[in-house]
Amino acid sequence: MHSPKFDKLKDYYARGLWNEARLQNAVAKGWITAAELLEIILAE
Repeated sequence: MHSPKFDKLKDYYARGLWNEARLQNAVAKGWITAAELLEIILAE
Protein backbone atom coordinates (compact mmCIF):
# COMPACT_ATOMS: atom_id res chain seq x y z
CA MET A 1 0.00 0.00 0.00
CA HIS A 2 1.43 3.35 -1.05
CA SER A 3 0.94 6.79 0.40
CA PRO A 4 -1.99 8.75 -1.04
CA LYS A 5 0.26 11.08 -3.08
CA PHE A 6 2.64 8.36 -4.33
CA ASP A 7 1.13 7.89 -7.81
CA LYS A 8 0.90 11.63 -8.46
CA LEU A 9 4.49 12.29 -7.40
CA LYS A 10 5.77 9.28 -9.33
CA ASP A 11 4.09 10.69 -12.44
CA TYR A 12 5.54 14.16 -11.82
CA TYR A 13 9.03 12.66 -11.55
CA ALA A 14 8.60 10.49 -14.64
CA ARG A 15 7.49 13.51 -16.69
CA GLY A 16 10.38 15.64 -15.43
CA LEU A 17 8.16 18.06 -13.54
CA TRP A 18 9.80 17.16 -10.22
CA ASN A 19 13.41 16.30 -9.46
CA GLU A 20 14.91 14.22 -6.68
CA ALA A 21 15.25 17.23 -4.36
CA ARG A 22 11.54 17.94 -4.58
CA LEU A 23 10.77 14.30 -3.81
CA GLN A 24 13.06 14.51 -0.77
CA ASN A 25 11.03 17.52 0.39
CA ALA A 26 7.87 15.42 -0.04
CA VAL A 27 9.40 12.83 2.30
CA ALA A 28 10.18 15.55 4.85
CA LYS A 29 6.55 16.70 4.66
CA GLY A 30 5.30 13.14 5.14
CA TRP A 31 3.67 12.92 1.71
CA ILE A 32 5.64 9.78 0.80
CA THR A 33 8.02 7.51 2.70
CA ALA A 34 11.76 7.19 2.15
CA ALA A 35 11.16 3.70 0.74
CA GLU A 36 8.67 5.13 -1.76
CA LEU A 37 11.20 7.78 -2.73
CA LEU A 38 13.69 5.06 -3.63
CA GLU A 39 10.99 3.15 -5.49
CA ILE A 40 10.24 6.20 -7.63
CA ILE A 41 13.88 7.06 -8.34
CA LEU A 42 14.92 3.49 -9.10
CA ALA A 43 11.92 2.87 -11.38
CA GLU A 44 13.65 4.58 -14.31
